[in-house]
Order: sequence, then C-alpha cells, then structure tokens
Amino acid sequence: MATPPKKATLESKIPIGSGYDLYSFSLPKDSPLNFCGGQYIILNSGLDAGEEGKKLKRAYTIFSKDSDQNRFELLIRKVHQGRVSNHLSECQNGTDFEFSGPWGKFAGNETWPNSGKTLLFATDNGISSAISLISSGKFKERVDFTKLVWLLSEHEDPSLVDWIREERIGNATGVEFVPVRSTGDSWSVDSALSFARWLLNSGDSYSNFFLSGNGRILDEIASFLETKGIGRDTIGSESYFRQDVPKEDRTRTEV
Repeated sequence: MATPPKKATLESKIPIGSGYDLYSFSLPKDSPLNFCGGQYIILNSGLDAGEEGKKLKRAYTIFSKDSDQNRFELLIRKVHQGRVSNHLSECQNGTDFEFSGPWGKFAGNETWPNSGKTLLFATDNGISSAISLISSGKFKERVDFTKLVWLLSEHEDPSLVDWIREERIGNATGVEFVPVRSTGDSWSVDSALSFARWLLNSGDSYSNFFLSGNGRILDEIASFLETKGIGRDTIGSESYFRQDVPKEDRTRTEV
C-alpha cells in the first residue's frame, strides 16, 4: 500500500541574490517533518508532466535547521525556462503542496559523523545540503571543526554568497567558509578535481567528508579520497547528475 503524500503550505518566498528564492513552508499541526540536516524532500509541483495523471516533481534539500520540525525552508535556484521553478515563483502565500520525505539515508545514519574534523565540499546549489548539515544538532555535537568549500557557478552572485556567510554561517562555531570561483567560465570535472587534490594535500586531516552538488564532479573527488585510503563509510554524498546543457529535472543519488 502506497504511503499517502504529506502536505505543506507556502508561508513566504524571498529572493536571495539574482538567481535564488528562499521558500518557507508550514506543516499541519501535530505533523512534524522528523528530518535531520542534509536530507531532502520530493515536492509535487501540481503541474502536469505530459502523461495522464502524472505530475512534475522535484527533489529539494531541506535548507532549514532540524531544531524546528514544524516548518521547513527550501533554497531553490531559478532555472531559465524551468517549468517548476517559474511556477513556484508565481505561487501565492497560502498555496498547499504535496510532498514525500524526508529522504537521504546517509544524513540519517546515526553513526555518522565521527568526532573530529569534517570537510564539506559543495558545488553550486549543493550548498543547501552543506548548510543544512552544519546546522543539525547531531552534527554540531560531534564535530569540533568544519571546513566548507563551495565551488561557485555563474548563478551564485556575490549577494547570495554574502547572505550565506552572514545569515547561515555567521553564528556557527568552528566553521571555516571557503567560497571559490573558477579561473575559467565554470568548474569542469578536471579543474574541480585539481583543486580538491591541492586542498587535500595541504596537510589537514579530516574524520568525515560530505560532498553535495554536481555528481559528475563529486564522483571523481570521492574516488580520489578512496585512493588516499579514506573509508567509503566516512564519505557522505548528495548529488545530482547534470548534462552539459543545464536541465531542471535532476536526480539525486544517495550513498
């Protein structure tokens, strides 16, 4: 028997920089989300998918702190000609949505993270997973230092970076925030891997790793970590696979 969808109501939406919107949703009374930082939901947009009875759905990382289970936030990138992101931007406060989740087995793993230092490596909109993770109670209790490296795309303008630094990282203790732009037009797999190698050979050692964002890049970084003798059970990942031409419909894969 299929699990019935959950429901959430749009409370507000705020533009963050030129390329993102922050959406806040409330949940019905006595229906907490029961998520932990780093997990995601699958949102039913209500738009027809072109097949009879099918609706367009998208996976979005929960951006808010898991200390509040009665509401949640989504930081959603505006996609040019993206049906869902454009539809959401036009929805009025009070609009109801169906969704499923939370999903993400690795982030929900009670044995992770280990105590010690953690390296978070995010590309473009993978920053949502990283921010959600460092805000989680379990993570803050076990990790005494975190380096968050963010590989920026052309969609992440300076105002978004400043907002992330001031509003989401400013009150976090023991977090080193390192936003980095590519020297070229964008980060390729090779350029990102080269930067990751330089970073990981700089002398710091870490007990945990979490990779979020572009799966084509993160798969190579995960493989490199394994060649350095780092156990796969210490490497978390939330990734999507993007083609050369960006598409709005992306699939996340969980470790």
